[in-house]
Amino acid sequence: MTFRTLLPAALLLIGCGLHRRPAAPEPARGPARDSLLQLDATRGDSIAAHGGVDGALALLAPDVAYLRAGIPAVYGRDAARALFAAGPAARPGTAAGALPTWQPLGGGVSSDLRSGFTFGVSAHADTTHPAVRVDRYVAFWQRSTGQPWRIVAYAEVNAPPSEELKFSAAQLAPPSRPTSRPLAETAGQLRAADSLFSDLADRLGTAVAFSSTVAPYGAVFGGTTLVVGSKSVRELYEAGAGTSLTWRPVYASAAASRDLGFTIGEYIATGRGPSGAAVQRFGKYLTVWQRQPDGSWKFLIDGGNATR
Repeated sequence: MTFRTLLPAALLLIGCGLHRRPAAPEPARGPARDSLLQLDATRGDSIAAHGGVDGALALLAPDVAYLRAGIPAVYGRDAARALFAAGPAARPGTAAGALPTWQPLGGGVSSDLRSGFTFGVSAHADTTHPAVRVDRYVAFWQRSTGQPWRIVAYAEVNAPPSEELKFSAAQLAPPSRPTSRPLAETAGQLRAADSLFSDLADRLGTAVAFSSTVAPYGAVFGGTTLVVGSKSVRELYEAGAGTSLTWRPVYASAAASRDLGFTIGEYIATGRGPSGAAVQRFGKYLTVWQRQPDGSWKFLIDGGNATR
């Protein structure tokens, strides 16, 4: 079996293993959402046409936020280029015929059809031996009039860590793009919603916080599974009882229609090691939010990775 057939097969197998429980139906599909999901699924075409680094960069916005394990969140295409070029394991499509493959499992668009999100699984051929690495991802996209979709925030969910790299202070600082007052206020609301989410987890535990804050058809990645809806999300975090989770948002951005947005932040997970001593893990996350009919914000998908 060649890598070209092995990668889609791996995605099919992992997709079958994802655990979805009944949840409220997603919004009706439309041309804008379908075009975004199609683009997400065919990202390998850009890599085939332009090469591993340039092909991946072509899909990113200039001020993209990129979350890869092992390092802090980085911002901008130059920082992303350094990530993509850092060693064979991090460089997509280096083996003959071994183009990476993406399979979106869900997504949606804002009411103005200019912002959207996708999440799913990706398969990457290991260039050192005949194996396929399957990862998960969360992406937030935007587009301008007459322009194609571009990724403005991306998280490789629990993927392998990056090689050790050095970045400038500017590449580690969230962008301060000029926005209108309404958009700035919406970004502030997103940060406040994320902070209240963290406060709820601190007071009542992660199971209550996540199940109370997830949208009716929202989802989270739990290891190799994807769980959907409040009941399943609560069961997932109850199964992990004994580990506390705290976090803080460091960046937020919203759609021009102010009904969809994302936050990026840093978390600390505290648990017990084999000896019983407290063990802390540090990481970062990307959370996509949707404004609900009552004006509150609920998250649609959440995922992240370890920083160290």
